[in-house]
Amino acid sequence: MRYESVIKAGESSTVEFKSSFNQEVIEAVGAFANKHGGVIFVGLKSCDRVLGLELAEESLQKWLNEIKSKTEPVQVPDVEVVKYKGKTLVAINVKESPIKPVAVQGRYFIRHENSVHAMNPIEIGDCTLRTQNSSWDFVLDDSGSMDDISLKKVVQSIRRINERGYHISKDPLDFLRKNRLLREGKLTFAAEMLFAKDWHVNTAVQMGFFQSPTIIKDRGEAHGDLVSQVEEIYEFVKKHINCQVVISDKLENDLVWDYPLKAIREIILNMIVHRDYRSASESCVKIFDDRIEFFNPGKLMDGMTPDDLNSGNYLSTLRNKAIANHFNMLGEIEKYGSGVTRVIGLFQEAGLPVPRIEEIGCGIRVTVWKAVDRDTEKDTEKDTEKDTENITENQRKILSAIEQNPSAPQEGIAQVVGINRANVAKNLKKLVEMGLVKRIGPDRGGHWEVVKK
Repeated sequence: MRYESVIKAGESSTVEFKSSFNQEVIEAVGAFANKHGGVIFVGLKSCDRVLGLELAEESLQKWLNEIKSKTEPVQVPDVEVVKYKGKTLVAINVKESPIKPVAVQGRYFIRHENSVHAMNPIEIGDCTLRTQNSSWDFVLDDSGSMDDISLKKVVQSIRRINERGYHISKDPLDFLRKNRLLREGKLTFAAEMLFAKDWHVNTAVQMGFFQSPTIIKDRGEAHGDLVSQVEEIYEFVKKHINCQVVISDKLENDLVWDYPLKAIREIILNMIVHRDYRSASESCVKIFDDRIEFFNPGKLMDGMTPDDLNSGNYLSTLRNKAIANHFNMLGEIEKYGSGVTRVIGLFQEAGLPVPRIEEIGCGIRVTVWKAVDRDTEKDTEKDTEKDTENITENQRKILSAIEQNPSAPQEGIAQVVGINRANVAKNLKKLVEMGLVKRIGPDRGGHWEVVKK
């Protein structure tokens, strides 16, 4: 049986099990059609529980008719009767729809990992735009006007682009039209953000230099045009990290920063290019003594995971095609989808820990660490060697979560770390035994404290 290995592997992003044919099967058809396709096995509770089916002569035709009548655009999957462990199953093979989103009685569904989810309005809009090979930032803003942008900034971008060997018109309006940033006399959202005259309500980036998780020594906000934001954020980070002068035989001495500056700039560019500007949340850059945290609204697209990014095993999907295209023309982005790999490589070349990428709430957080001070490391090595060699990735995340919010309940820590409450309790107990954290006060009203040795 050609499906045997598929069934044994269990449910996944492309495989679904259903005990019988019902409304949920049709919703799964819509979800697979809106993603990358998949197969639904009817007559299975799980890979180990084979229920089987009793099929009448016209059962399959009735199923297909119901699927066709309840989907728009109409879906006609391939239906096949199969035998598995001596019982009858039906395999419903769904192809990815070329026209999306597919509705099931006016509702929209999509496949995430091994389950079906109702699509929210933003996902529905993105799905429609991708079908048109477009993105949200190419949409015209009916409420905007030419007074919202600076043509001088457009000219500055044209100059930078031509300095890279391009030969494009110096007329700013011509540039906007040819790049589809100005159509029908209206500006796109991308044009308004790339060339904002003063500030733009959707682009604010909060920046802070922290003495501790709760004490801010310096703060800033970048809320102008996106091109200028790159420099503003970059300079704020440089202002609050250290630089050493390494004397050598060269004509000029080497400058060694706490972090590889090319990688920091790449992270900032990724924030600006991939941010979900429709979100009510703001981007944040938090600089601590030992690390920098970059938070950006907008989860990974098309089912991509942080592990996919870390491994380099993914195809990049652009949330903002117009913005990405402009930064590519400026020479800030060398190749779509290569930024994460380049950042990881730069940190490895510098002998620093690999940056951590994680989904937090409504967006993505990237954390980078600088090297441990060698003198401090020698002083504390005997005290911490046994502890740190045994600490797990989840325990490190728990320590970070406690530093961010010492009063966080175990349920909150579980949500941040991405494990269940029981595992949080188990790891906290180990961290207490290792002397890395301690509880201050009672269970209710108390808080956790990271022990600094």
